[in-house]
Amino acid sequence: MHRMLIDRASGKTWSIQRNDSILATSTGGRKPREKQFDNAEQAAKQMEKEIWQRLKKGMIYHNLEVSAGEPVLQLYLGKGYTGFLPFVPIPGTNSSYVGYVIGQFQREEIYLIDEYGGKQVVFELGENHLVYDMYYCPYAGELVLNDCHSIRGYEVESRKLKLYSEPLYTELAVGNTLSLSGDRVLWYHDSKLIVYDLIKEKVVCQIAVNCEVYGGHSTQLCAALSHSGDKFAYCTNSREVKVYDIASGQEVVLPKSIHAMTTRIIFSPDDHLLFTQEQYGHWNLLVYDWQAKEKCEDWQIGETRSCAIHVGKGLVAAYDRGKVRLYELVTKRLVATIVIEHVVKSCNIEFTEDYLAVYTDYGCFSLYAL
Repeated sequence: MHRMLIDRASGKTWSIQRNDSILATSTGGRKPREKQFDNAEQAAKQMEKEIWQRLKKGMIYHNLEVSAGEPVLQLYLGKGYTGFLPFVPIPGTNSSYVGYVIGQFQREEIYLIDEYGGKQVVFELGENHLVYDMYYCPYAGELVLNDCHSIRGYEVESRKLKLYSEPLYTELAVGNTLSLSGDRVLWYHDSKLIVYDLIKEKVVCQIAVNCEVYGGHSTQLCAALSHSGDKFAYCTNSREVKVYDIASGQEVVLPKSIHAMTTRIIFSPDDHLLFTQEQYGHWNLLVYDWQAKEKCEDWQIGETRSCAIHVGKGLVAAYDRGKVRLYELVTKRLVATIVIEHVVKSCNIEFTEDYLAVYTDYGCFSLYAL
């Protein structure tokens, strides 16, 4: 295995290569220095440690000529992990908007990071801001943010920041309810789920919901728009998921196969299936045919802490314990496993046009080849 990192500011390079239990490092193309370890495992651990040290000093790893499952890009953002790792790819590209909190909540910066490791600050939020989640609407040219349970929109071209809903100072504000499809965005406010059209600038639907407090400690609140944008699924009761048709106002009630807290819902690209990520007691990613009101027993994904779907490539990604498993939507087969580098326990994953993007709790943003 060979890696070469570069300091874009100075142009200096550093490389490391492992041949079984031997590590060879070189700075600026000079003659490599070799070190022998007792075994290949020790050498591999030392290699990762030394790469991480250089990344933390501002060097970047970038290599487009890698095999599937290997990192194309590794970029260190910083150690300010807040429990949230917000980022969103720009559709049709390998660039992403990424949020990062500076210091002790002095400010939050939103970066635009491209596939070559180029990073620029798009805009800043002042002190005491914390972005939980974000989506990008290319039709409106707007980033939609869940900022401390307040829904905001940032117009990238005009640099105008909008306020769609005031902050919620209640435990019911927790939950993954921000969702976007086309020019429609869904959020929760004042005991209601609201669907808003960003182009027409008006509310197209709102329904009142009553949220269960799961286990006496967490609010069961999760929702997602379908890919068509004409319906949404939501879970406010840990024993069922409902699918609401916006035009007719009719609901389908889907009984869950397990009693657990649902933390994320994703529709399949054809809107026929629902993927639900569970938490507490059961940590599985489950799949349902919501129209038939039944669990798809031929899907066996297992424990999952973060998930994503690539619409164009027909892939489902499931992260757990340092690895991302890739499944084909059509065959339901496990087709690849990607080992995630520079992660402690948690990461947020999404698909760009060509890669798997990963933002880890170590503060590393990476792209992996598919």
